Amino acid sequence: MRRLVVGMLFCLTALLMNACASGDRYKPESQLNEEEQAEFKYQIVRLAGHLPKRAKQETKFEERFDSVYRAQANHMQLDKYFVNDKDGYTYFEVSRMAPSFKKKYVATGGRLKRNTAGELEEYEEIYRTWKMERPQLAEKTALFFSEMVAGKDLSPYYTDNVGDTEHIEFPDKNTYYDKAARKWQTRSPEYRSSLD
Repeated sequence: MRRLVVGMLFCLTALLMNACASGDRYKPESQLNEEEQAEFKYQIVRLAGHLPKRAKQETKFEERFDSVYRAQANHMQLDKYFVNDKDGYTYFEVSRMAPSFKKKYVATGGRLKRNTAGELEEYEEIYRTWKMERPQLAEKTALFFSEMVAGKDLSPYYTDNVGDTEHIEFPDKNTYYDKAARKWQTRSPEYRSSLD
């Protein structure tokens, strides 16, 4: 009996150490210094952030909006980052504070590829969470992110399938990420959302 208990404790410890090691490999600071993290956020903020006032999808890359996007990038946190040599994608997760009575955040997870000049060749947001407090967000997204990197289907965590607002808000049956347009789109015009 004693051997069984010791064996079970060993297995549990090994599993926990493996889970922690897996999580550590997604920490941005293990791959990028502070300056590189700030630059990465600024490179994607025009796609992952909100449109500034007076900006449109067609004008959001204009220089006149630089200071607004710089401020957005500074308020955005790079939570996870992983360069996958197997598929050539850089996976990321950023979060920002969401409007709420309590201090809550939303996270966006996605992936991108760059060409040899370092320009974005592909960009895709794969999930956006509901508003959550930071500890709950970290717990949920640890699973979403690792499954995304592994190429697994995240639909079991969609609101329609889980039946709550504590997992993935988008995509859903009405909202999807359009890789060509590089933005979230809705399937039905009468469906209203706060995607921009």
